[in-house]
Amino acid sequence: SVVNGVNQSWDIPNLFIPDGASFTSNSNVGPALTIMALAARSSAFIAEQHKDGSLAKPTEQVTF
Repeated sequence: SVVNGVNQSWDIPNLFIPDGASFTSNSNVGPALTIMALAARSSAFIAEQHKDGSLAKPTEQVTF
């Protein structure tokens, strides 16, 4: 997988992909509600991490 459960990249810190790009295939119905739910989940996670100061700052060196 390229992203975790909150659509955060495994390889690049603070890169979130909360859209249809994480879908494994096309669906037969419109994906608008699913994409909105993914964006809401990612946004809630980002807000919580920002509040705690857990997000990596752009100038920090992140180790893998």
